[in-house]
Amino acid sequence: MKIIEFEDGSSEICEISCEVEKDRLYIRWKWPKNTDIVYVMKTDNLDDLSLNDAELKSAKLYTMEEYKEFNGYCESIKEINQYRYYVFPAVESDDDILLVKQNNGKNQIVVSTGKPDIYYDIKEVKSLKGLFSKDKKLQITIKSEIPLHKDVLCYVKKRDSYPVNNKDGISFDFICDIHVGINEMPEITVKKDEYVKVFIKDIDKYGGSYRLKQI
Repeated sequence: MKIIEFEDGSSEICEISCEVEKDRLYIRWKWPKNTDIVYVMKTDNLDDLSLNDAELKSAKLYTMEEYKEFNGYCESIKEINQYRYYVFPAVESDDDILLVKQNNGKNQIVVSTGKPDIYYDIKEVKSLKGLFSKDKKLQITIKSEIPLHKDVLCYVKKRDSYPVNNKDGISFDFICDIHVGINEMPEITVKKDEYVKVFIKDIDKYGGSYRLKQI
């Protein structure tokens, strides 16, 4: 398969959406004029798409006839995870079907195949030195059912009481991605009268995708 650069805005894939119905998902988009075939690719949400040889081999050719027959691009759901789907316009040539490299983001969508649980716990790290200090050290532990990018969660500290949301205090980002299972985050130091909780950072973007619970 060969790749050609995206040039004409009239041939772009746009208005991509997803609908999850029981054990199946449906990806739908607006077809450009004079295009009746596309390539569909899927990656884990944390992975970047580089269009290397391995990724190109996984691309699925999909026709407008199939789209109409199945009311979109349809896949079975086998596990709870987050994926990123890409739909690229395709062009027929003499001996190949070319992939049109569209990089404006309108042809991609993040899909959650369920609403995974994220658990967190915050414990104070006790030490003899800490008895005489104005500060305290905290250990945040996060347990996740799926991998998460580091920008999904944040922790917030507030003086004299626990914060009630991600705006109620000073917000801090985590410095590394979160993997499946138990993640012990680097210890943090706060004042003894400061309290910390973990929140979903962007509610509009991620609020409907996860359930965050404190242990």
